[in-house]
Amino acid sequence: MEITITDIGTGRALNTWTIMVAMVNGKRYGIQMVRFDEPSQYGIRNGRISKLFMRTTDGSEVINYDRGWDQRPTTAEGKALLKEITKKFN
Repeated sequence: MEITITDIGTGRALNTWTIMVAMVNGKRYGIQMVRFDEPSQYGIRNGRISKLFMRTTDGSEVINYDRGWDQRPTTAEGKALLKEITKKFN
C-alpha cells in the first residue's frame, strides 16, 4: 500500500494544529492533528497526538480522536494511514 503524507501548514487556535494531506493508493485524505510536546495519557496509544481528524475528499469521516476515540478507522486504507501517522508523529 503506497502512502504519502504532506504537511501543508500549521494553524493556531487554542492549540497548534498541523494540517496535512495524505494519499493512499491514489485516494486523497485531509488530516488535522494536535500534538503534545511529550507523551500523555490523553494521546493516541499514550503518545503525543491528542487530536486527530481525517476525512476523505467527499467529506466522509475516517478518523476522529479527541483525547479519546469517537470514530476509529474501519477501512484498510484508514487503518494503514493511522499506523503511518502514529509511527511518524506520535
